[in-house]
Amino acid sequence: MAIVDDPLASLRLPLVDLLLTPLCGGVLKNHIHEVVLAFLIYHGIYLIARVVSPKVAKGYTSLKYKDQIDYCIHVVSMIQCVVIFTLMTPLFNHPDLSKDRVFGYVPYGGLVLSFALGYFIWDALISLAYVKYFGPGFLIHGVISSLVFGVAFQPMIVYYCPIFLLFEVSTPFLNLRWFGNKIPGLVSDNFKMINNIILIILFFFVRISYGLFQAFKLFTDFYHARNDERFIWQFAMVIVVGNLGLNLLNFFWFSKMLKIAVITIRQMINKETKTDLLIDNDNDNGGAPITGYRTNLPSQPAKRGKARSS
Repeated sequence: MAIVDDPLASLRLPLVDLLLTPLCGGVLKNHIHEVVLAFLIYHGIYLIARVVSPKVAKGYTSLKYKDQIDYCIHVVSMIQCVVIFTLMTPLFNHPDLSKDRVFGYVPYGGLVLSFALGYFIWDALISLAYVKYFGPGFLIHGVISSLVFGVAFQPMIVYYCPIFLLFEVSTPFLNLRWFGNKIPGLVSDNFKMINNIILIILFFFVRISYGLFQAFKLFTDFYHARNDERFIWQFAMVIVVGNLGLNLLNFFWFSKMLKIAVITIRQMINKETKTDLLIDNDNDNGGAPITGYRTNLPSQPAKRGKARSS
């Protein structure tokens, strides 16, 4: 049986009804307390991670200040993935939403939107606070995602909510890659290699291929619904432009992944070649090293990689 009701509908937070509810349109007024709750939960996890990690996390204290912040952000991201995957699963192929992919709405869908929006708002604000460390890319991602999921409370595209949140399936592997690269000895080289392969495959097939297919499907639904009195062009354009922007970011990040993968493979080949040359040299030249052997590849295959929600 499909879940329809919102289990947190009766929850009330101090000052939210007084200050925020009057400002909300659409069905957001029924869920703004959940957006605030999600934001507070994720920021609370971040603050706890900042306090607890130095005491219990291997290698945390040896990280630079910037990486310590990033470490805690990745902890939040990992927990968010578990939360949002658990919440969104009942929405897939939901019969009430499938009847109207553009304007369909069930209160439980509003709950899922709320936890997604609460995280993306937190993500945008934390990216803004530390933009000097992490650059504008993650800030742009957080702002666009917040706008798109905010507009969805009109309600619009609740049907597509779990579909686009499915993009986060690659995020745990991106988080694991970051932890493995930043903390020596945390995982084996074989684990890193397998994790990186899974990451690239998932990122391409889910975010790129599946993402473009679903975007085309969404734009087609918008075209067919354009004359519906509930269709608001301004909100539809926010969703369309936001979706295109996020797809461009996905292509940019995927190109960086491929570049890192190529560098890593070349390093592995050069390492094997160097070993073979030294062995041949030991056999043919009495153990004297071949002085002309060198590589211009960087010693580390990857720069900072950071996993957040699209």
